[in-house]
Amino acid sequence: MYDSTYTTDWDDLSRDEALERAYALGVAAACGDDNRQEYDAIKAVAASSYDRSLIELSFDQGRSDALQLEASGTESAEIWDELIETTAITVFDDGTVLPELLDSAELFDRFGQLDGPPATLSKPSFLLRDGEDNE
Repeated sequence: MYDSTYTTDWDDLSRDEALERAYALGVAAACGDDNRQEYDAIKAVAASSYDRSLIELSFDQGRSDALQLEASGTESAEIWDELIETTAITVFDDGTVLPELLDSAELFDRFGQLDGPPATLSKPSFLLRDGEDNE
């Protein structure tokens, strides 16, 4: 499971990468694919005891999430797909990485749907003094 999604030939990991991998290792462990060597290697590259604690918490959270799904009768492959492989990412030319859900800017598409100019919109109540519109 883990080896099909992540490579194990890394030299150094950022904190975020280490936490993501630890979570995935926790999920894999709950699904019966324990990779203790990789988990120990990730903890060994942690810059501080605080980072090691975060890695342990991330592993435990992944394991807990997977065990909850397993208790509801979900198969191991489905658990892995739901918790790990459903987070598609987009890598832009400048190296910026965004989760797929943040990739589309549907929110910005709504600007053309406003009725009238911004002056026709009412101000929030905390910007009003004594119930009067302050312009």
